[in-house]
Amino acid sequence: MAASNPRIVTLLALLGLAPVAYYMQGTGRTIVALSLVSVVIIAASLFLMTSSSESTAA
Repeated sequence: MAASNPRIVTLLALLGLAPVAYYMQGTGRTIVALSLVSVVIIAASLFLMTSSSESTAA
């Protein structure tokens, strides 16, 4: 099984926005917006964890 690109996994995490946005549109509740924020935080943390750092060794 081939290893998947970490950046692609991060983009796939953003697909979680679609069902949350659909549910928020149907219910109109603002509490669902917290789920949108949670999905964005998860995707951003995955992006930061998988990005390459440019630190120099001492």
